[in-house]
Amino acid sequence: MKVKLNDVIEGMEFADMEADYYYHTKTEAVVVYMDEALTGVDASELAEDIEENWQDNIHLPTKYEIDEYNMMEEFIWSLPEGAAQDKFKNLIRGRGAFRRFKDSVYDLNLQDKWYAYRDAAYVKQAKEWCERHGIECVM
Repeated sequence: MKVKLNDVIEGMEFADMEADYYYHTKTEAVVVYMDEALTGVDASELAEDIEENWQDNIHLPTKYEIDEYNMMEEFIWSLPEGAAQDKFKNLIRGRGAFRRFKDSVYDLNLQDKWYAYRDAAYVKQAKEWCERHGIECVM
């Protein structure tokens, strides 16, 4: 079994409460299932396939499993000690943490560093997911 690494990463990034991503072992493709009530597109055939052939469909990690909040914390600890690190530590507590964090990333001109860190974390998690499931990831 093999899959394009970028397909796994894309599925991980876009997975949410309205979309579930699966790796279909027979076709070696990442497929997305979205509720018909939200999209207006009949997905009953795909839903039926996923349910009936569950052993052929491996669920990609969800947003909860990916834990982007943890990525933010690890990014903060990767910064040099000082004012920026201290500022971020206080920003990510409570409601609105993601918005405050992202605003501060831009305010401190760290967006390139943050997105490179985040992208590397997604690549690492995608590769680990593939390895766990015995799937070869290709570029």
